[in-house]
Amino acid sequence: MNSSHHRTRVRLAALSIALTVAIATAACSSDEDSATNTSSASPSTASSQESTEIADLVRRQVADLGLSAAVFGVWRGDDEIALGAVGESPIGVPATTDMQLRVGQPMEPMLSTVLLQLDEEGTLPLDQPIAKWEPNFPRAETITPRMLANSTSGISDYVTDPQFLKLFTDNPMKGWTSQEILNLANSRPPLFEPGTSWAYAHSDLTLLGDVMEKATGKPLGDLLQQRVFDPLGMDHSSVVLTSKMDEPILHGYTNERGVFEDSTFWNPTAFLHSGNMNAPVADVGKWVRALGTGELLSDKAFEQQMAPTTAGLGSMTADKFFSFGTGHLDGWLVMNPSYGGYNGLALYYPDSKTTIVVYATLGPTTNADLNNAVPMGKAIGTLLEPDHPPQVPTP
Repeated sequence: MNSSHHRTRVRLAALSIALTVAIATAACSSDEDSATNTSSASPSTASSQESTEIADLVRRQVADLGLSAAVFGVWRGDDEIALGAVGESPIGVPATTDMQLRVGQPMEPMLSTVLLQLDEEGTLPLDQPIAKWEPNFPRAETITPRMLANSTSGISDYVTDPQFLKLFTDNPMKGWTSQEILNLANSRPPLFEPGTSWAYAHSDLTLLGDVMEKATGKPLGDLLQQRVFDPLGMDHSSVVLTSKMDEPILHGYTNERGVFEDSTFWNPTAFLHSGNMNAPVADVGKWVRALGTGELLSDKAFEQQMAPTTAGLGSMTADKFFSFGTGHLDGWLVMNPSYGGYNGLALYYPDSKTTIVVYATLGPTTNADLNNAVPMGKAIGTLLEPDHPPQVPTP
């Protein structure tokens, strides 16, 4: 295997274990760059000071980590504390907060939110075997939608499959179908019997998306548009099945294939149903706030979504667990997307209703084997919540 194949293999394998590592281990800018704050409100003196400190912090981190750009947003409840952009992306063009980016993993709890809605409506019961909708899938009589949402199905993660890694490295522009992905997932033995342990797998989300589509008769993009984007006013968000992005675009850059390149148009269907979505940073912030407050769910469904139902499985505990698409670390909700030159961290702290969203694009010397948004998001969280800072390792 050549060096570029090896780097991408390591990087993509890291995607599949990032949340596992986070939970288990927790038991190119110049001085002339500026951060833009686009708040339309008149901030208090305290929040204005916090906004300045956050912008300065992000600017330093972009320089220290050798990033091309970063966009960020911070809110308490619905009040905007900071919304800004640092650096250039595309190179030579100042980054702005209205630029579209690849959302990645925060899409996963969107599926779970809609799943919980469908469960209450009787359309797709959480604990009914998926054989009704996927009769030919192995172990369909014992796998349920709840298991797929919680990563307790035991299905192998296709992202770590050597065949997928080679195909992706050789041609990241390739489009993927769910059948191709699930064939790869089933080419290796299951990790455990359904419901008996925990292991994060993108395959679970691909299959869950298919089940939701068959149960409702609607494409997943339509389900999220009608049940998440429209109710929350996420007017610039979309599920995508091609490499297309609408302008303006925050370009992704990476060196994970051994050369520094523009990875913006790598095909996001490589992570079908678990990250193939575009949005600006403020729309991601709307979603994270809604997730943290249960805005789209009944009280009963929200309580179920936030409960440590996977505690005791694998490395999960009552304080550090993964449930319905979201990591929970010592009271913080955590999502840490990383794909194709886009690194992200989304955090929510219920006690103060604090939302933090940071996305970064890599530079020529950036370490592509790490999620470079994590240090920025953690530093912002520590600034705002010094008595209970987020303990998120950098995968």
